[in-house]
Amino acid sequence: MDVLYSITQKELIDNLNKMESASAVKSVLVLMTDDGICTTEFMNPLLTSFGKPIIGGVFHEIIVNSKRTEYGALLIPLYFRLQTKLMKFDEGENSTYFDQLESQFSEKIPESGSLFIFADAFDTGKSSFVEGLFNFFGFKFSYVGAGCGSYAFKSFPCVIHNSGLFGNAGVIGLTVEDVSLGVSHGWLPISNQMKVTEAKESTVFTINWEPAYEVYKRIVEGHSGKIFTADNFLEIAKSYPIGLVKIDGEMVVRDPIKAENGILYFFDTIESGQHICVLHGNIESLLSGAKRAKDKCLETLDDTEKNEGFVFCIDCFSRVKFLEDKFATELIELSGKQMVHGALTFGEIANVGESFLEIYNKTVIVAKWKQTI
Repeated sequence: MDVLYSITQKELIDNLNKMESASAVKSVLVLMTDDGICTTEFMNPLLTSFGKPIIGGVFHEIIVNSKRTEYGALLIPLYFRLQTKLMKFDEGENSTYFDQLESQFSEKIPESGSLFIFADAFDTGKSSFVEGLFNFFGFKFSYVGAGCGSYAFKSFPCVIHNSGLFGNAGVIGLTVEDVSLGVSHGWLPISNQMKVTEAKESTVFTINWEPAYEVYKRIVEGHSGKIFTADNFLEIAKSYPIGLVKIDGEMVVRDPIKAENGILYFFDTIESGQHICVLHGNIESLLSGAKRAKDKCLETLDDTEKNEGFVFCIDCFSRVKFLEDKFATELIELSGKQMVHGALTFGEIANVGESFLEIYNKTVIVAKWKQTI
């Protein structure tokens, strides 16, 4: 069955009915925009009455047929059944997530497989949720997911499950099927490694015992030849993210969003003791990163698997802001002879090989799975 795209509520109802009646379809991923079609009043009755596992998220933009759009809903049929679970962030920290997962999955967890993950990007519980998933499922699974939300940068009901639309929550879909992944970004280090000496959640106070912003400002101004002022921080900083140094893989990127009183604020968590670099990129390096993500995804697949179906993509919304009109070139780079479907996200969730599960910024994830019966 084809991927189905709806731009009106009537079309969405009709397409959900088609998914429901297609016997080969065992589960559904749904990616929607925040254009008004996804109100809880409209969506909740549809979701609670849908008879197959359905999970997904609401985003500012989605990718449909290799083009970005601010409108509509994308339904992606899966020919395997997902075991799903909705987890509310206000129900506890890591230990509670472990207990919740154990109560549902302990007796029927497969030896290996994959997890689809969607989480409210603008709730601080997201990091503990992701950590809890990895502590329970471990290295034997592939993980692919996204931070849901809109460009309003605040929590709202954006996580989709059979029980409805939820904010301050995450949802998972577990399958025994293999999902092939490629994760890359194209940002390159321009500084020596430094140590975060004081931080709390997404706020960094000191780097190498100096005020964090003073260190960052000195490096970026020296490299760019530009001077930070009261109103141009984001314009310069969008080209200079921070890279978290990892022993076992590509640097994890963090997006600086604000500087104030010597303090740097980021979109996602940075821990004290973490070693970091200042990164820089340009259009060519980011496009090369996208190609590298696709190549990594495809390298373990045979020719039939490489060419069947579509390419699934989780791509950071800030990459769109950086690439601007060249983002269309990135989608061409990802598609080849196939269509790309996916979402533009606020935090990308994946693991690379047998590495820890991470929340990324400014990164692209490419995924493929069995797409034929």
